[in-house]
Amino acid sequence: MAELGTATIVYKNSTDEIEEVTVDNDHIAYFQDHWLFAYGTDDDGNDMVRRVPSERVYHVERSVEELESTFDTAVDKAKDTLEDLK
Repeated sequence: MAELGTATIVYKNSTDEIEEVTVDNDHIAYFQDHWLFAYGTDDDGNDMVRRVPSERVYHVERSVEELESTFDTAVDKAKDTLEDLK
């Protein structure tokens, strides 16, 4: 599997302290005006996900070289699918 790089998210936590967390790019997403990221596992081995409202996030930095090739592959697959539907 290809290395997807990392993402660093800087945000204000529930006690109004600034936190900075670095995770793999495949462990962070933006959905419904929130940043979601996996930050560990529980005792049963399940991913623990933190959901941070976008207004509490100062910035997100991602290494994108690896992501660009992943997105290019996804775009190519979508194009192939559309051509198959024609």
